[in-house]
Amino acid sequence: MVEKKKMVDHRHITSLFLAGLVLILISLKSFAEQNTPLVHDLDMTIGNPESRVIVVDYSSLTCPHCATFHAEIFPKLKEEYIDTGKVNLIFREVYFDGPGLWASMVARCRDKDAFFPTIDLLFRKQDVWSSSSSQIDIVNGLTSIGKQVGLSDKEVLDCLKDRDKAKDLVAWYKNNSANDSIDSTPTIIVNGEKWSNRSYSSLKEAIEVHLKDWFITDLIE
Repeated sequence: MVEKKKMVDHRHITSLFLAGLVLILISLKSFAEQNTPLVHDLDMTIGNPESRVIVVDYSSLTCPHCATFHAEIFPKLKEEYIDTGKVNLIFREVYFDGPGLWASMVARCRDKDAFFPTIDLLFRKQDVWSSSSSQIDIVNGLTSIGKQVGLSDKEVLDCLKDRDKAKDLVAWYKNNSANDSIDSTPTIIVNGEKWSNRSYSSLKEAIEVHLKDWFITDLIE
């Protein structure tokens, strides 16, 4: 009789434990979904749009630290997580200055497929086109970048003169900046959490945590 009661109690405790575990997993799933950013029409994305791990990259095209991030860390991120479909990356430009906005407008001159190759070129040659204090020299530098991605001088200048596009981009940037408290670049956000350490190993660790979280929550669906 005593043994039977112990067995019943054990089953009751086990049931309570499992129920509590399910509630924790449901809460975890809800938290992850709440921290998954919505994609705006002006966001440029690369990777798997169905991925549940979203990395948001806030960068200024005139920021040397951003150029370093895209030269040293982004290629590893792309190879290991973006190209394999594990991560969707949202690139959001930050406009701390006029040349950063102009460079963004040049990168957006063509279709979305040309955006990331143009961004890569702008970062790699940042010290060439952005170093002058003369606005004319900077525009000439951006025109040169445009030519290297297949744009004519006229197409680049037409893009730079598009005031409506400029207003939309600035409003988009201001909204992003307010929502995510962006005051420096690069700022990297992984599923709603800012990544502060600048090493690739720490970024990888942050991504892996979220990948494991989603793997666990998938088990209860």
